[in-house]
Amino acid sequence: MLLRTLGCLLLPQEPSWRQPSLHGVRGLGATEAAEEALKGLRRLVEEARDVWGLLEALDFLEARIAARPFSAPLVNTARGILEALASKEYESIGEARKSISESVDRVLARVVEETEAAAEIAARRLEDGDVVLTQGYSRSVIRALEKAAAMGKDIRVIVAESRPLLDGVEAARALARIGIEVTLIVDSAMRFMVKDATRALIGADAVTADGTVISRTGAGLLALAANEARVRLIVVAGSYKLYPDTVYGLSIETPALGDEIIPEEHRRLGVRGYAPLFEHIPPNLVDALATEKGLVAPEAVPVLIREEYGEWPPRLEPLDKLFARARERLRELARAENR
Repeated sequence: MLLRTLGCLLLPQEPSWRQPSLHGVRGLGATEAAEEALKGLRRLVEEARDVWGLLEALDFLEARIAARPFSAPLVNTARGILEALASKEYESIGEARKSISESVDRVLARVVEETEAAAEIAARRLEDGDVVLTQGYSRSVIRALEKAAAMGKDIRVIVAESRPLLDGVEAARALARIGIEVTLIVDSAMRFMVKDATRALIGADAVTADGTVISRTGAGLLALAANEARVRLIVVAGSYKLYPDTVYGLSIETPALGDEIIPEEHRRLGVRGYAPLFEHIPPNLVDALATEKGLVAPEAVPVLIREEYGEWPPRLEPLDKLFARARERLRELARAENR
């Protein structure tokens, strides 16, 4: 699946939810972006008065996945909703609408529960006096640090600013507001500053079937620096971040920013810009995943997926086919109601 850059998603003539090129990216961690998208989906579903309203809601969900294709919560939620729509015999639009809303509510509750539990596990691995190196904005990481502070542990944090979206600046602000001592650094200083760190923490958009972590670009540099300095790297991610669709490989191109990151005078000279927004961190650079089930090695991810789906490898229908079948089922329901 080849995606256009986010900057090319701007379609002024379409509904407003299609328009922002950085929707679900700027200032939002993976969990917040997923929650915002799911709440938007639920709102559209609840406002739908006919099949066309529900089809519009599916368009919204597909667009949000296209903007953030590595969002395991969105992909997993979409799978559950689409499988239900494609396989169940709904007697009315109201019944289909209720089913989708209930599915979204279950996922939102699970996200909160697993985020809190994973953050608790990570917090307990931190020790009084630790200096934590992190990058980007992750609610899971911020909650872990907040919980560690609440346990009475004196924690200091070094945050990389995370250009070009400056997610790390937002993280530094959030941590300072809860009373944690923070040092904000430029991304290029991560290798230099890791010598002062005793732990490294990052969040994730997804964890693939082989234990690879997908996170905001820059996390890979942090992982390499931590590995070189023998600083343990923990990824804070609830099981809702598992991405079982990747069991047969991952062929998604990361969304990226382009010339918009370049000063105008440079653009006039022909300088081009490219800023990929996500990258893969191989499991050998990750010491552990802090999940709601406990601290686990990346190599244990297949076990977690088997527990979730009942088999390994899980048999999963491609998402684009599920979208097509769900849309056709809704059209059939509309035709039945019009008879």
